[in-house]
Amino acid sequence: MKPLSILLAAGLLLTPLSAGASPMLLVDASTGDILAAQEATRSWHPASLTKMMTAHLALTAVETGRASMDTSIVLSPKAAAQAPTKLGLPPGTSLRLEDALTVMMVKSANDVSMAVAEAIGGSEEAFVASMNAEARRLGMTGTRFVNATGLHDDRQVTNARDMALLMLVLLSYHADHLDLLRTPAVTVNGRMLKNTNKLVEEYTGLEASKTGYVCASGFNVAVSALRGDRRIIGVVLGAPSAATRTLVMRELLDNGLSDGAKPVGNLRTMRAAAPAPAADLRPFKCGRQAPARLEAKVSGNVAKRSDAQPLR
Repeated sequence: MKPLSILLAAGLLLTPLSAGASPMLLVDASTGDILAAQEATRSWHPASLTKMMTAHLALTAVETGRASMDTSIVLSPKAAAQAPTKLGLPPGTSLRLEDALTVMMVKSANDVSMAVAEAIGGSEEAFVASMNAEARRLGMTGTRFVNATGLHDDRQVTNARDMALLMLVLLSYHADHLDLLRTPAVTVNGRMLKNTNKLVEEYTGLEASKTGYVCASGFNVAVSALRGDRRIIGVVLGAPSAATRTLVMRELLDNGLSDGAKPVGNLRTMRAAAPAPAADLRPFKCGRQAPARLEAKVSGNVAKRSDAQPLR
């Protein structure tokens, strides 16, 4: 695996000293082998990566017969009142579940995400309880959900390892619906909503992806990519900009899909002990403040850092 020089140049490791280096993880989806890792079990705010679990539970409801893609999703007053990003339609508006999930993933619409949670769970509270139960069942040991949207709450935390595992679950359980996670645009009431994730249209072999951003988390992304018979999953948390996030992930994927990527551990043996307080980039202007010095100096492969070893 070639040195990830662009990661350093792009500023992934240039986050403020007290915030620490940004977490990232690259995994072979077929084996669970870890190909590169940095702070992969460090607690972080998921932002809209949360919606991957919202989609997982909704699709599970469809596959178990509790709902269908034609189920009506009605925007309640509570859903319509969610903070942006949102679709912005008035209370009482209804969407088919398939359309709601597409809008939720393309636009990252918080109002639609809330409406899906209410429709599938009966209430947001019940749906969030199901999110946490499913996270425990899957072994997402460092994750705690408080809402179905990813809007900031200090208690809502995850890590790169758990998000890689969740992406693997989406690939394994919902292969027939992966188009929801790679749709470049959707039209609602004559208005085209474009996916702001540049990788969706530009990266060859991309299977699924979700981005997320709140000020406290910086710019997050989880991606699955496939070329030939090699499938990999990449997660980057806390990038200082959307452009950096794209640049870093692109190089991670390129390295992971190359023949020279060597494992340094396995996803099964890397896990956090429990959800923990997460890094908060708000004091650092959402991660964009120029650092006083490099947070970490890395030579050679990022995967060879001591913190890339599995945590038991």
